[in-house]
Amino acid sequence: MLKSLDVLIGLTVIMLALSMAVTMMTQFTTTVFNSRGRHLKRGLTDLLSQLDPALRGAVAADLAHALLTHPLVSNTRGGLGSVIHREEFTKLLLQLAGTDSSLSDTAKGALLTALRNNGIADPDATLRNVRTAALHIEAATPHLASDVRQTIALLQEAKSDLVGKVHNWFDQTIDRVAQRFTAETRVLTFIGAALLSVALQVDTLSLVNRLSADDILRQAFVNTATTVQKADANEAPSIDRQYLTFLADKWLITIATTPSEWLARWGGINLGGVLVTCLLLSFGAPFWYSSLGRLLQLRSSLAFKDDDQRAARQTSPEAGKTIATITGPPSPPAV
Repeated sequence: MLKSLDVLIGLTVIMLALSMAVTMMTQFTTTVFNSRGRHLKRGLTDLLSQLDPALRGAVAADLAHALLTHPLVSNTRGGLGSVIHREEFTKLLLQLAGTDSSLSDTAKGALLTALRNNGIADPDATLRNVRTAALHIEAATPHLASDVRQTIALLQEAKSDLVGKVHNWFDQTIDRVAQRFTAETRVLTFIGAALLSVALQVDTLSLVNRLSADDILRQAFVNTATTVQKADANEAPSIDRQYLTFLADKWLITIATTPSEWLARWGGINLGGVLVTCLLLSFGAPFWYSSLGRLLQLRSSLAFKDDDQRAARQTSPEAGKTIATITGPPSPPAV
């Protein structure tokens, strides 16, 4: 039982180290292409299109871009921001429709029309009233959170069909944005897992056979698994490099130095094992991290139980009787 568990622990450590590499690849891709900002822009464009017919089409996209590139919302490089709160969204709409606006004349005219159609005739005055009301609320009830104060101020001073629509649809829109981003991240994770599995030619079936046959290798993985499981999340990159090096030292994962060598090695690799590796890596690093913790706990309890049973067999009187019964009475001395 412990041998099978040690094989699983060794395989889990391998998958965790490779999955962390896949995770870093995925995070790099989503950061470079600003996936969160792009999905948020699409969600806000859809939301703006539902607020009023005047905001549909290219106008909604221009407004969403202006909202997410606002200095208070944009990312560190001035690109599309990845987070915007409901109160920010409403107040920035009022600001963009006012005198201090960077919108084009077409987009600003459409926004003013949409605000008038939904109960806000003077965006500048409404925004000033909201700010004043927020200050009064903060002075009267300083214990309230900032977002709560801003919400109350908007409901008091900007009560309109526009605010009602935003409050009804904003949270659902952000949920859809999160779903689309998660789906894209899973696709990128699977692609990264496939690329890494093929590039390194990682054959899970061969790894399991190697771990099953090599007692010293299994023990080495068990000894290092605790270090992996206790590592802090901030240490993930260094831990990943450390254990990828460990796998290379054990000749479990080696990198071909030339294209011809890489092609030649496919002759001794099970393609099914590489496909299994791709599927296992697509589960993600958090899955393998939690699995490693559960396997280590299970191994600890089983090892403790085996030690207790071994001690009981050695000290139990019944064990002595059984031995005596099997061996029989002592022979009489020779005459």
